[in-house]
Order: sequence, then structure tokens, then C-alpha cells
Amino acid sequence: MQGGVKSLKDKHYRPKPLLTKREREVFELLVQDKTTREIAEQLFISEKTVRNHISNEMCFETHILR
Repeated sequence: MQGGVKSLKDKHYRPKPLLTKREREVFELLVQDKTTREIAEQLFISEKTVRNHISNEMCFETHILR
């Protein structure tokens, strides 16, 4: 490791996950055809938070597909 930056050769290197754990949970429920209300109730979060997670996932996907 040089200059404090981890390299791919560093055996302890772990890339940052593409989505957070919560974003993945929301996405998994979304593909099960759950509504934002159902997702919010199941995960004990607000519908607005669910929509934010969905928006983050869509922004992520847009960047990947470019």
C-alpha cells in the first residue's frame, strides 16, 4: 500500500458496495411488486425514504448503463 491508498493487490482490499444494504432491501421488495407503502411498512421507514432509495438506485443504474 502506497500513500495510504489501498491497491487491488492488498489482500484486505474490499471495494465499496454498489448499493447500500438498505437500498438492496428496498430493491428486492420492489422487484417482488411491492408498493412503496408496503415496503415502508415492512422496513419500518417512511414512504419518502423508500422513494429516495429507489431514486438512488435509478441514478446508480443510469451511471452504470452509460
